Amino acid sequence: MNAYRQNRTDCFPDNWISPIHDKDFKCHGCKSEIVFENCRGCRIRECAKSKNIKFCNECSEFPCENIKKFEEWDLAHHKVAIHSLETIKEIGVQKWLENQKDRWVCANCGFPFSWFEENCIKCGKELFNSIKEKETLNHL
Repeated sequence: MNAYRQNRTDCFPDNWISPIHDKDFKCHGCKSEIVFENCRGCRIRECAKSKNIKFCNECSEFPCENIKKFEEWDLAHHKVAIHSLETIKEIGVQKWLENQKDRWVCANCGFPFSWFEENCIKCGKELFNSIKEKETLNHL
C-alpha cells in the first residue's frame, strides 16, 4: 500500500478498524498469507483458494454475486475489480501488471498514488483514481 510506505493515514476510510498497527497494514496481496487486517476474512479470497484458481475470471461463475457485491462497497479500489479481471483474462496477467505500473503514477510528475487519492500529494494535479475510472467505464 502506498499509504503504508509513505506513513500516511489521512486517505483511509473512516470505517477501518481502529487503532490500526503497522503490522496490520502489511499486505503482500490476496494470494499471500500476509494480508491487510480488514481483508483476512474475505469470501472472495477463500472461494478462490477453495477452487484452486488464481483469479476469479477463471471460474465458470464469474462474475458471481460475491464479486458483484465487492464492487458495490464504498471503497475506491473495489469499483473496478470486474473490469480488471476481464482485462487480465483478455491480455494476460503480465501485460496487465506492466500497465498497472504506469496506471498508478501521476501523469504530471510520476509520483505513485493509491486508489483513494484525488490529487497528487507531490504536485497537486488531479488524479485518475479508481472512482473516476469506474465513472468512465459506466459511460462506455
